[in-house]
Amino acid sequence: MRGDANQGKEPELSVVVPFHNEAENLPQLLLEIDSVLQKLGRAAEIILVNDGSTDSFERPSISPCFPVRWLDLTMRSGQSAAIYYGIQQAAGRWVILLDADLQNDPADIPALLGRLQEDRLDLITGFRQKRQDSWQRRWMSRVANAVRARLLADRTRDSGCSLKVMRRDLARRLPGWNGMHRFIPALACGMGYRTGELPVHHRPRYAGRSKVRPWRRALAATIDLLGMVWLVRRQFRGRLRDPESR
Repeated sequence: MRGDANQGKEPELSVVVPFHNEAENLPQLLLEIDSVLQKLGRAAEIILVNDGSTDSFERPSISPCFPVRWLDLTMRSGQSAAIYYGIQQAAGRWVILLDADLQNDPADIPALLGRLQEDRLDLITGFRQKRQDSWQRRWMSRVANAVRARLLADRTRDSGCSLKVMRRDLARRLPGWNGMHRFIPALACGMGYRTGELPVHHRPRYAGRSKVRPWRRALAATIDLLGMVWLVRRQFRGRLRDPESR
């Protein structure tokens, strides 16, 4: 599908990408996403959410075949906020999330989307089998995932993987609070949605620096986890029935 064929159509897919100081990565990322969307052959849009970048950011001069919407937060607010505001602007029936650091591989999107629709899921999360991160980050993530899975029973081995595909109605029900993005599968399960996971690639960082401070994140995640134990038990589990499922 070329760009002119996509014009004027309601998008079926919305790709939401939060970024902060990732100017070097964006041209390559846009080309990769655009290539994947062309192969899928569905009406789509790309939503890039600038979370207060300070790296002399300029919009890339490339022209993808699919429309790109640029959103700018008034100040740096964190990954959860960028995801939240991007989701609220998404027009597609299916919302795709991925990071801008090029560690997520857009080529995994078709497999995730296919499994989600084949198994009639509401959310599917990537599972990074061969993480290209330091041993410290891998170890801390393994511990955090084990504790979270034990307390929240979200049936997800890698909640921290940014690559996810979900229904728009689920995406728009996600609450807006710092740290939300680490608990999307648990929030979805708590609301009664069907979730799953699929192995995905994980690539070395191309450019830029990680914004994560492991021990600071561990403290914040522990506090968030205590709140999540309460929240997942108090959320509405019922939702409006999808007319297309009748």
